[in-house]
Amino acid sequence: MSHSRAALRAATRPLNIFLAIRNDLQRYGVEAMLRSLDTVGHCSAYPDLGAAVEAVRDPDTDILLTASDTADHAGEIALRRAAHRGIRVLLLLPRPSEVNLDQVTSLPGASLLPMDGLDPRALDEVLTAMDAGEVHIPPALTRALLHRAGRGEPRAQAAPRLTPREKEALVLLVDGYSNKQIARRLRISEHGAKRLVANILAKLNCPNRTLAAARALREGLCGDRAEAALPTAPTPIPTPTLIDATWR
Repeated sequence: MSHSRAALRAATRPLNIFLAIRNDLQRYGVEAMLRSLDTVGHCSAYPDLGAAVEAVRDPDTDILLTASDTADHAGEIALRRAAHRGIRVLLLLPRPSEVNLDQVTSLPGASLLPMDGLDPRALDEVLTAMDAGEVHIPPALTRALLHRAGRGEPRAQAAPRLTPREKEALVLLVDGYSNKQIARRLRISEHGAKRLVANILAKLNCPNRTLAAARALREGLCGDRAEAALPTAPTPIPTPTLIDATWR
């Protein structure tokens, strides 16, 4: 773990994890990993996703961790309800070739982590990043999502009508700023930054920040990226495979 990540963790309180996995063996295994991490202060495990979603009280300090299960229709509804409520979601996935892209794109801001080969260190890295307001998307899956969105295919799409403030936030989003950093840079509250990012995703018709940044760059939506018009702030630490969450 980098020094910046370690410092970030030291400045934050332990996370409350709400774990929901129907398979008993998988749930016990992931729960054991979570309880071994200093990042995690409390872990509540449920076989039912709906019950776990209802147990989450504070989207700013709690994280919902669950496994992809396309056969669980009630769970799918509960998962979308969690995303709508702004709950931070970490979705454990099967192998990239078996991922349900419809499910992934329906969960804006969800972090994604392959279940295959999962270990405490990888889990710890992603949870720490999520606590910093980022969302993790595996590179292989990012490529699949960009391909699904039609990257490189000319399509007639009306340019989104962004407000001046949304354009400023979009520039920062493309540059890799987290919502906390966007709030500081634009001198607004974190909730205000969160709303700006949500509006941008809706207007760009993109389910997550990865695709929004890709579309913005592809279609030149940032213009000259008018950095001079924005208040000065420290350059963010680049995170190639960690894209900021929509609701942090």
